[in-house]
Amino acid sequence: MEDCEILAGCVLFRGLEADRVAPLLGGRREEYPANRVVIQEGERVDRLEVLLSGAMRAVRLDADGSEFLYQQLNPGYLVAGEVACTPRRTSPYAVRTLECCTTWSIPVDRLSDPALPPELRLALLGNLLHFVGNQNIRKYYKIDALSVKSARQRILKYLTAQAGRSGSTTFTIPFDREAMANYLCLNRSVLSHTLKELEGEGVLTFRKNRFTLFSEKLSGQHTR
Repeated sequence: MEDCEILAGCVLFRGLEADRVAPLLGGRREEYPANRVVIQEGERVDRLEVLLSGAMRAVRLDADGSEFLYQQLNPGYLVAGEVACTPRRTSPYAVRTLECCTTWSIPVDRLSDPALPPELRLALLGNLLHFVGNQNIRKYYKIDALSVKSARQRILKYLTAQAGRSGSTTFTIPFDREAMANYLCLNRSVLSHTLKELEGEGVLTFRKNRFTLFSEKLSGQHTR
């Protein structure tokens, strides 16, 4: 897919012609190798980067080498965009590449540059506000899932939220099984066992990262 198509799908360019606006912003391409930490925890983030290719993860890295997964970032996503909107712009998490990645990058202050047409500045800043709002909702859903103790409830809360976001009872999630366990703070074997148990009860079916929920079987499951 061409870079302009990825940019057009990014929330920053919502309602705008990305192929016309991007050159006005003077962005540049950045390339990162696999397994590279591109933003350190505690680092100041003064740029907006749209992920063009590859995949990244926002994580907390512990001293023992383990990591806690906050979010997986796929093409079209604004990398640490919400951090760049805060007064201190200090990242509370690290971002690392899963594979070779390419981004399109601009200084965040470029969005308020008086040299840009006023209507364009307002549109870009409004889109950035839309992104930050979406991030808050994503965090709410994760907190909601982690607020319950049982693996069954945690998994169902997460999957139900994903179904709601996709608008369908059949959907894909951005995680493999290990990452899903990490995201939900579960042991991988517990996650796999519980998913098979739910499948055996007819609550859901799954293949890799594609799931189908059966709403008629979900009633009462969240309280178990």
